[in-house]
This record gives sequence, structure tokens and C-alpha cells, in this order.
Amino acid sequence: MPKKALLPAVILVVLLGAAAYRLFLPSTTSFPADAPINSYLKGEMAKLSLPEEPKGLTDHIIMREDGSPIKLSAMKGKAMLINLWASWCAPCRAEMHELANLQRELGDDTFEVVAITVDRGGVLQAKDTLEEWGVEGLNLYAEPTMAIALELADGKLPTSYIIGADGQVKAYFLGPLKWDTPDAIALFTALKNGEI
Repeated sequence: MPKKALLPAVILVVLLGAAAYRLFLPSTTSFPADAPINSYLKGEMAKLSLPEEPKGLTDHIIMREDGSPIKLSAMKGKAMLINLWASWCAPCRAEMHELANLQRELGDDTFEVVAITVDRGGVLQAKDTLEEWGVEGLNLYAEPTMAIALELADGKLPTSYIIGADGQVKAYFLGPLKWDTPDAIALFTALKNGEI
């Protein structure tokens, strides 16, 4: 192979290697060592990813159980665990009972598990699905166009966002987690109390 042709091949191999290395790096980023959330990243919660830069609630419109629309950004003012799910998503089903347990344990005017289905059938399908799965205690929300899942989670479900009362994303996770463990309860209690 001529030397002139060898250089581009070497550069291509180096670039592909660098891309592969970045692809397989752990997704979790660290906040500064003194960030309040760090002391709560234990057990299942140690799997959470932290945003590299500040992110707030989006203006995506979701439907409430009564059919009325609300912007996510209008829900600012209380701590939330926003969870994107669908009836056809097996990992979503795996964590739905834990999400309901977390809502029953801590849910009130200052904290809510906001589980948003992206099923085309909207709130009615969500209600039927949760009844079929034996899940009780979650408020029903829907975004049947799936735009929210495509824009916030690249279409990957379940995806969850931990939001402070200030409307800022504190952490996020792609996949199912056990949201009702003692470590999770400690984290969400601190979030609810404004300590994170």
C-alpha cells in the first residue's frame, strides 16, 4: 500500500477507536464533590446519571387523566420523578409497582411520580394497562404522539428524570430501577425537602 494511502487509513482507524472508546465509557458524570445529591447516590441510586450542564423542564404538553393539557414546565414548584413508559415496554412493566410504591410513600403537594405513557391510546390505554398489571396509586398522564420520548429519551423506554422543585433536572436514568428501596426513599425525601 502506498504511503499516501496509509495515512488516511491510520487516521480513520484512530478516529473509529476513539469513537468506540467514548461509546463504551460509563454514562454517569460526577457533580462537584460537594454537590448535595452525591451523598444519596447509593445502592440502586448509584446507577443514576447526572447532567453535565443545567437542564430545566421542557414545554412538552402532556394530557392529565381528565383530558386537560398541561406543559411539563408548568409543573415546576414540586419535586418530581418523571417516568416515560409504554404498555409494550417490558422493562417499563418491571418498575411500575416500585414507582407506585414511591408515590404512595412520599406523594403529596410537594412530590409526585409523574408517569407519562407514550401509548397512542393515551390515558384510557394507560388506565387499562395499569389495571391489567395490578398497579394502583399513580396519577395518569399521557403524551400519545411519542414526541416527548423521541426528544427526551431518543425513543428508549423507560427513561426517568429526577426534577427538583426549582424545575431543574438533578439526575436521570435509562432503564428500570427499584424506585422504592430505602436508598431511593432517602434520595426522594431529601429532594422533596429541598436538600438536593
